[in-house]
Amino acid sequence: VLSLIILICYAASRYGGYTAVAICEMAIAIVFFCVFMMDLDKQIKVVNWVWSDLIRAFTGALCYIITSLICVIRGAGDGALITGGVFGLIAGILFAYDTYTIYLQIKSDRSQTAGPADERV
Repeated sequence: VLSLIILICYAASRYGGYTAVAICEMAIAIVFFCVFMMDLDKQIKVVNWVWSDLIRAFTGALCYIITSLICVIRGAGDGALITGGVFGLIAGILFAYDTYTIYLQIKSDRSQTAGPADERV
């Protein structure tokens, strides 16, 4: 939803070139949402979905933070661009938090699968 708001703000501004980030991140988020909601991650074992989701969240955070900082700095006199930049910074922070939670999930999965080295105990 936040990507759609950012897309509308960027499209309403004088500089429409920043809409590509919002469109790509929204499309990728929809694909991952559908995969996890239909439990396709349990059926398609070829792809490591947790690591793919980590990469998606990290690149989303990086792209949103970079483009939003550019929009906020450059957007003097263009309220739609500044608003899109502020919402983009919020989205970048949310994507970064998502990256952190996925990292914690991977870390806890690793510690649970690691067993004792000596099974005689």
